[in-house]
Amino acid sequence: MIAVGIDLAGKEKNPTGLCSIFRKGECDEVMLSTLYRDKDIVEYANSMNPDIVAIDAPLIEGEIKIREGDRILKKYGALPPTLPSMRELSMRGRKIAGAVDAEVIEVFPTASAKILGFYSREYKNMASSIGIKAKNRHEVDAYIAALTGILHLEGKTEMAGEIVVPAKLF
Repeated sequence: MIAVGIDLAGKEKNPTGLCSIFRKGECDEVMLSTLYRDKDIVEYANSMNPDIVAIDAPLIEGEIKIREGDRILKKYGALPPTLPSMRELSMRGRKIAGAVDAEVIEVFPTASAKILGFYSREYKNMASSIGIKAKNRHEVDAYIAALTGILHLEGKTEMAGEIVVPAKLF
């Protein structure tokens, strides 16, 4: 199984974290990267030939409004997609999602990390606890997004409205 996680920035000038997890039985191979341009992000994702792409961005079709998932995940710190910066992120997320050649799911890494029990405000602590060498917070969030994608492929997730999160008991 191959999952790509994308911690998408709202603007191309800001860093986007990417992670690919190649799961072979009990062993995972992890690749982390930071990119900026939409073209590079899409090329990275498609070059991995993933089974799934998990994007940390509101992937809203049509009118941007608060959804059931946004209400559910507010307790984990989710921002409403109606904020100007989140609107921009949503539009960029839809563009990226439409250009990748794989199943795409929307995820929220903070909720995933809290549900899985390894959340920390300090990304270096979180990276250390999950055993990855990340250059920044975006790569850690991309790893969590990709991990949520792997769990989804394994049937170990549930829906918080429109957003995929790890099942609390799996």
